[in-house]
Amino acid sequence: MRKSLLYMILMVALLVPNLQAQTKKQRNVAATDAASVSARKISVSYTDGLKAYYTGNTNEALKVFNGILLDNPKHDPSHYMLAKIDADKKDYESAIVHLQSASKLDKKNVWYKVDMAQYYQEIQEYATAAKIWEQVCKTKNNNEYYLMALAGCYYEMQRYDKMLQVYDRLEELVGYQDEVTQYKVQVYLAMDKVDEAVGEYDKLIKMYPNNADYYTKAAAIYASNDMMDKAIPYFSKAAELDASHPEMLSYLFAYWLEKKDQPQALKFLTLACQNSKIPWTDKRSKLTGYLTTFDNAQVAADAEKLMVEQLRSVRDNADMFAYLGNIYLYEKNLQKGADTLEYAFKLDPTLMTDFVNQYVAAIAALDQWPRLIPFEKELLELYPQNANIYILLGGAHLQEKNYDKAITLFTKAKSFAYEKEELYNICMGLHDAYLEKGDTAKAEEFQQQALRYKK
Repeated sequence: MRKSLLYMILMVALLVPNLQAQTKKQRNVAATDAASVSARKISVSYTDGLKAYYTGNTNEALKVFNGILLDNPKHDPSHYMLAKIDADKKDYESAIVHLQSASKLDKKNVWYKVDMAQYYQEIQEYATAAKIWEQVCKTKNNNEYYLMALAGCYYEMQRYDKMLQVYDRLEELVGYQDEVTQYKVQVYLAMDKVDEAVGEYDKLIKMYPNNADYYTKAAAIYASNDMMDKAIPYFSKAAELDASHPEMLSYLFAYWLEKKDQPQALKFLTLACQNSKIPWTDKRSKLTGYLTTFDNAQVAADAEKLMVEQLRSVRDNADMFAYLGNIYLYEKNLQKGADTLEYAFKLDPTLMTDFVNQYVAAIAALDQWPRLIPFEKELLELYPQNANIYILLGGAHLQEKNYDKAITLFTKAKSFAYEKEELYNICMGLHDAYLEKGDTAKAEEFQQQALRYKK
């Protein structure tokens, strides 16, 4: 009996700790299983929320993400998605609150900071945005995109010194580049530091001494700030390296034009017109500047010569021919002017909208109204309700003895005319047409009408 009792005591002593450990293990497993089930439930819900958001069902997405946070307030991805929804509605303040919560929960997630910095910029809190961008730049090892965003904040704060420091960091990262140099130049110019701005190009010139573009850009800064004495050495060096550099030619032409030095202006205008890299629109602007600045017989002859040279290799540029036609008219060479404008109109009838007045003035002075007839269709399409166009065409047909056509055009003109002068001209045109046809009664009728409008 005693042996049995001792055996029972021994067995209990051995079994109780084992049972206690097993019970604790079961409890831990149960807790782990519960957490796993909760995590899986949240994961499924989060996926449903993403699907709702990206398919445009914002209300459902809001319901899902807010529901997740009720179950687990520490679910930072849901805070992030709620921030995106707020930002889509431009409620950046609310978006920032969500991102602050997300960022506290996951301090290493840089994307939360990136969006937060952007939203602070949206509400123009640039100082706060700059601090966050600085944190992002450290995390991302001075990523160039984030450095540019940081520089943008300092620009808005007018902290140009800070901007320059950021651009220096950017240059350390990517090396000297035109784009970064241009940014730095603009900052120095905003600070009225012209020499420092040029100094940025001096760095590039030191690295690439045979690049005419850098000399020209440096010279352009001085030229734009009325420091041509400092610009000329750079322009001269650029000319040595590339005598046909478009920007250099443009600046030097503008400089001598401003100085009203006609020979020098002509020299660089000629080089510009001969340069295939300079578009016609820029050449036209320079030619116009030359004509209007000096306004003498020689400039017209110079412009004519340059235009003729331009057109030797180009026979289909209507705008060039129209411009040459106007130069001929400027020189009082009416016949050549009208001929050249007509050639331009044949290439591009829409040019009549810009040059019809000059053309009409020329053929009026030449008394060659029938020249309008080949362009009748185009003129009536461009000016379908313009009484004067009908009057001019009516006069052209009258001169050609197309009396019925003239009558039709004058009659149509009457339906669009309001001014007494227009109505007088129409009635006199009808008088002349009917008189030529031998219908004196009608001619008399319109003559009487004309007299009424002349009063």
